[in-house]
Amino acid sequence: MNVILDLLGQSGISPTQAFMWALFLPFLIPFFYLLYRAPRATSRPRLRPIPAYDALKKLMSRAAETGQQVHVSVGVAGIAGAKTADTMAGLYTLEFLADRAANSDIPPLITVTDPTALPAASDQLRRAYDRQGYPDEFQLTYTRFVAPPVNGSAVPYAAGVMDILQHEPIAANVMVGAFGDEFLLMAEPGAQRQLRQIGGTSDPNILPLAQLTATEPLLGEEIFAAGAYLLNRAGHYTSLIAQDIFRIALALLILLVVLLRTLGLF
Repeated sequence: MNVILDLLGQSGISPTQAFMWALFLPFLIPFFYLLYRAPRATSRPRLRPIPAYDALKKLMSRAAETGQQVHVSVGVAGIAGAKTADTMAGLYTLEFLADRAANSDIPPLITVTDPTALPAASDQLRRAYDRQGYPDEFQLTYTRFVAPPVNGSAVPYAAGVMDILQHEPIAANVMVGAFGDEFLLMAEPGAQRQLRQIGGTSDPNILPLAQLTATEPLLGEEIFAAGAYLLNRAGHYTSLIAQDIFRIALALLILLVVLLRTLGLF
């Protein structure tokens, strides 16, 4: 570990970045090995049930029955910042819903606040209509740029989403991505209307808000499992297994260090 930190430190990378790289590089070993073995595997591991993903799989059917749209927010961050992973989790969720919406007459209503998320979300929906064989049904207006952040605050975006949820025929509210305190503002109208709300973020400070307002919350790192639970992709399964292996290895390493220090050998 020290050798890796020294090499990365000499390249001009900050100590924090060097430490993160030192943790990330060993993770790639089991990831690529499992990804290589994935095509030869006879079965995939069984995933623990997550109610939010089970609800997502039935969401568009419910929307088609009621003739109402599903609102989807991929968060308040973009795809070129510190919260890119959260935004990608929202986009994977959108991809799943878009594929099912393309087979119905009820497209999802997508809202964004970051300019970089707008083309990404719109393209996810466009490609879904192409995959399902209905390219002419796609419209750019299905994705709305509500409001840009003001002085780093997404409250204007939250106010726009609140208006949508209060006055438009919405069957469910899906919010997966990076959120701040505006999560509560966006979820409150849905809670008042007793809409089905599926929401999640990785920020531990916002998780209590998700737990209180979402009917099926996604807590913390659960949002990053969307590719495995919803899209059933080998790479996402492989990532989950590699993460579990890495967690176990780190836990064993910590226990070993504690034991050696207790015995005075380290």
